[in-house]
Order: sequence, then C-alpha cells, then structure tokens
Amino acid sequence: MHSALRLLLVATMSGTPLALAAEPQAKAEDLQEVVITATPLRKPALLTAQPVFSLGGESLVRQRSASLGDTLAMQPGLSASSFGPIASRPIIRGQGGLRVQTYQDGGDTLEAAALSDDHAVTLDPLLAERIEVVRGPAALMFGNAAAAGAINVVTPRIPLERLEQTLRGALEMRAGTAAEERSVGGHIAVRLGEHLQFHADAHRQRSEDLHIPGFAWSSAARADAVAAGEPVDLSRGRLVNSAGEADGGGAGLAWVGERHAFGLSSSRYDSEYGLPGLGEEAGEPPDIRLSMSQRRDDFSGQWQPSSGGIRVLRLRASRNDYEHLELEPSGDIGTRYAQLGTELRLTAEHGDALGAANGSRGAWGMQVRKLDFDAEGEEAFLPPSVTRNSGLFLFQEREFGALTLEAGARYEYQTVLDYSADSLSGSLGAVWAAREDLNFSLQMASTERHPTATELYADGPHLAVQRYEIGDDSLGTETGRSVDLGLRWSTSEASASLNLFLTDYNRYIYAKPSAIPEELDTEGLPLIRYVAGDARFTGVEVEWSRPQWLQTGVGALGLRVFGDLVRAEDAAGEPMPFIPPHRLGAELSLDSRRMRIGLEAIWHDDQTRVADDERSTAGYTMVNVDLSLRPTLAGREVLLFVRGSNLLDEEARRHTSALKDYAPLAGRAVSAGVRWTF
Repeated sequence: MHSALRLLLVATMSGTPLALAAEPQAKAEDLQEVVITATPLRKPALLTAQPVFSLGGESLVRQRSASLGDTLAMQPGLSASSFGPIASRPIIRGQGGLRVQTYQDGGDTLEAAALSDDHAVTLDPLLAERIEVVRGPAALMFGNAAAAGAINVVTPRIPLERLEQTLRGALEMRAGTAAEERSVGGHIAVRLGEHLQFHADAHRQRSEDLHIPGFAWSSAARADAVAAGEPVDLSRGRLVNSAGEADGGGAGLAWVGERHAFGLSSSRYDSEYGLPGLGEEAGEPPDIRLSMSQRRDDFSGQWQPSSGGIRVLRLRASRNDYEHLELEPSGDIGTRYAQLGTELRLTAEHGDALGAANGSRGAWGMQVRKLDFDAEGEEAFLPPSVTRNSGLFLFQEREFGALTLEAGARYEYQTVLDYSADSLSGSLGAVWAAREDLNFSLQMASTERHPTATELYADGPHLAVQRYEIGDDSLGTETGRSVDLGLRWSTSEASASLNLFLTDYNRYIYAKPSAIPEELDTEGLPLIRYVAGDARFTGVEVEWSRPQWLQTGVGALGLRVFGDLVRAEDAAGEPMPFIPPHRLGAELSLDSRRMRIGLEAIWHDDQTRVADDERSTAGYTMVNVDLSLRPTLAGREVLLFVRGSNLLDEEARRHTSALKDYAPLAGRAVSAGVRWTF
C-alpha cells in the first residue's frame, strides 16, 4: 500500500504543469502589494529583474519550523542542511553556508553561523512577520559574500511606521510529535502619544530527540563500517543527541514623525542543542552539544527630505556580541568561539516615484563591517582573526514605456590576517511588461567574492560536522558570471513563473572531499580541503497555481504544481559535492473564509551525480496535509492549524547535509498550534 500510494501521487503530479512552492501564494492583486525591502529600491516582487519572493501571513505560519532552514526548505530554489530540529541553515540553488547571507530587518546577523552548517542561525522564525529571499547574487545590496543569495527576516522589532491603533500584537503557541517540540512566541507594539512607539517580544522553544523512521545511520554508512571492520551504530527510532532548546526576546523604541523616523532595539538569543553523528570514537553515541548566546543592539532611521534629489535617506547600524561553546559530555567547555561584529550601512534613494511615466530612480550607499573572531580550545580549527569589509554601491533604473532597465555596481575591500584585496561586482537587468498580466525579466551579473577566514586558514578536526578541514591561504578572489531569465504571468484567477539560471565560476572555492595522505592523521575523520577551480551551476525553477480552480459548495478548490532542479559541475564535467536532487510536487487545497485544507506531495529524486569520495543519496516522497481554521476571539481572527508531515513515514536524508548518513529527517509526525493577532 505504501508503494502504491507513492506511485499514485507521483502519477497524479506527472500529468500537470510543474512549478515550485510548497505554499499557495496570494492572488495577483495581493502580490503587487508585497514590497521586497531586500532589493535596492524596495520594489514589489513582480517588478524587479532579480528572482525574489516573500513568505508571510498565513502561509508563513503553516510552514514555520524551529529553524530558518526548515521553514524555507520547500520554497522555490531552496533546500536546507540538517543537523536536528534546531540547527538547519538555508541553501539557495545548491549553495549554502558562506554564500547565503542572513539579515534581520536589513542588518547583517553578524554571527558565526556561516562558518559551519552545525551552527544554528540566531533568528527564531517565531519572530518573523515576513521572510524575503533573493535568489542569485545579492552582492550589490549586501556585499560580496552574498554570492548565492540573501535572506532577510522582517520583524516588528523597530516600528518605523506609525501604528494605526494604540496597541497591536500577536501570540503564537505550537506543539508537535516529531521531537515532542513545544514553542511559544509573541510580540506587542504600543503607541505612546503622537510620535513615540514601543515594541517588545519574547520566544521560547523546547524539543527532545527527533523521532526517525528507522536507523540513524544509513545502510551505506553501516555497510562501509562493517567492510572496514569498524563499530556500527545500530540505534533506531530516535536520533540520539538531537534535543535542543532556545529562547530570547527584545525591546525597541521608535520615534515616528512626518518625514523622519528612527529607533533603537536591544535583543538576546540563547540556545543549547546536541549534534547527532559520531562520538569522539567511532561507534560511540554522539555526545557533542553546542551552547550559543547572542546580545545584539540595532539602530534604524530614515529621513525624507522636503526638497533636493534625495527621496529617502536610510541609516542602519548593528552591534552583535556572539559566543558559541562546544561542550564535552562532562559539561566542560571543549572549544569556545566568540565573535564581536559591527556594521554600518547608509543608503540614499533618489529620483521619481515608483511607477512614474519614464521614471528614473536609483540608490547609492556605503557599508562597513568588522568581525572580530576568536577561537580557543583543543578543537579550534580556525585561528583568531579580524575581518574588515568596506563597500560602496550604486544602483539605477530607467523606464522606457513597457521596458525597465536596471544597472548597478559595487566596490568592496576586505582584509583578514595576511589576506587583503578588493573586488568589483556589477549587474545589468531588464523587465519587459509584454502585457498587463505578463512580463519577462533578464539579469546578467558579474560578481567577485573574497575567500573567508575558514576557507583560507582552517586546519584541524571539526568534530561537530565529523570531518577534518584544511584551508588554503593562497586562495584568491572568486569570480562568477551569471544569467537569470524569468517569465511571470499573473491574473486574478491564476499565476505562473519560470526562472532559468546559469552561473560560470572562475576560481570557485568549495569544500572538496579528498583522499587522506599517509602522513596526515585525521583522527579517523574524512578529509575535506578548500580548493578553487572552475565550476558551472545551471537550473530551473517553475511554478503554476490556480487558487480558485473550481468553486464548490464549501469553498474554492485550488491546484498548485511545482518543481526545481540544479546541476553543478567542475571544469572537467564532474559533479560538484552537496548538490540537492531534482524535485517535483503538487498541492491540492480547499479554501473558504473560515477553513483551509491542503494536501501536498513532493518527490525528491535520487542523487547519484556525486563528487569523488561522496556517497549518493536515495530519493524519497514527502506527503503532508494541513488544516487551518479561522474563528474569531474578542472580535479578532484566530488561526488554528494542524499539520501532518511525512505521512508515508519515509526515511528521508538531505544530500546537502554533511551528516546525511547519520542524521535523517523526522518520520511521520503531527504538529498543531494557535495564533491570535490583536
């Protein structure tokens, strides 16, 4: 029955057009109102040449998970790493870690999470009101490190827009069976007089060891261990040492006037979680736990001059004190990582109002960032370092009737230890409105990315991800040339989008699984080296949706089909490591004013195109169902939601995870929650 159901679902999907997105999107008229703040001119998603999207509202609530990576994993062109319920980082178009930059309200998170996939992102999705994703190079706006894309989590922490009512807020509570998780989060905003506004938020989550369908170790890992005469971990049913907890909160104060507004916020984030995998000796239970703490201060301000060429002047400043401890089974600190980060960004927008006839608009700005990193302990695989970045950027667009042209450039200078170099990135784009409901977009970009301290200076065992890492201090600037072609069609009844992309890299820097030389003792860990070589990434993301496909007596029946693929090879045509497999899926929904039911099936192909010394990964099909109810409480709408995940109880392993052979995804599970907005 299990196999028959899977075949039925895949067969059903194969007869419909393909697209990618696990959530139903808003109607066309709603999409036009979603302004993406992570673009240079803060435009609606349909009016920019770069492929961007926004996840918010009820769709975000239904997809929300304990980590940012899992929250976005089924979205267009995205996947995620997997290190248990707490630590999961986003991956964009097959690239993650250091190339995917995360931001909070437009400010760099300034954390050390990008150093390794086992480091959790210090952003709790419970706080997010909207998550914006820029697919493809975002180097012009956010810096050369955002070579694969950028993710901006929009929160209400600094309320720079005048509140319509004296008090507003939201409270959300969730619980689930996958890891016996439970979480609660909420925020309030209060208008204190004519100009002053106050915000406060808090969140807390707990989870036990993850329930899994079968063995923690994959069959390939068990077979290899037996062949090598090594101990085998035969634990099953639960992913040992994957439990975790996190809590945090913040407060902000803002002054809002007619033409200017500014605000301050202070926040904290603390978490502790285990990392599944091997123990210190092969065959022992995993025992590494991570304790993370962050203290952050932010300033945000904007000014709209009454005259002159500048329309809006924005200033953003952040300071983040981050500490990350790797704990031994005794509770003693094995390794300590600390980073003090600061960032200052100034942006000026100028030109005509959005939508003006033959309008010309633009933005210019500067950004400075400093990361003071320190590592102590026997397993510190990175030396202490100070990374400094200084950047200048310029973006301009011009409308010629139905055609809008875009151009931008960024200069950046970076120093870290013995490395110092500059980089130059640029882009050209066009959006052609062929009809009122149809437009085409083209963007070409040239980006240069500096190597990070990890890629330059790593040298030693990195037990959290179970590998021995060696950097190369002779690495130079990485160069990418990309082309992104898009089609967007949207009417009041249906919508579709298609994105094709190609990126050619010169001196592409990546972690390559490597053979271990006899003279090197890796302590039984696999060896990876940071190397540079030519590479090519190509792919497609396609989506078709008709939210009101068929009207019934109980509501509108909607249909959505989706899919994506990415292919990555080196100069010799050999596959690159850690590339996600092809995906196809479909969703059927029934939506009325007070209720929504959704059924989705997402097929992940086998990943057999693997690099040398990399294991292949079996495919799987995820079947999920969700139910949402919208009653009212005290005159305000309440959202009650229930979600069943992995109904087929599949053994699912993400090929993009360094621990895929030791840490599968959750088995069959149910989660439920309530969100009250007031």
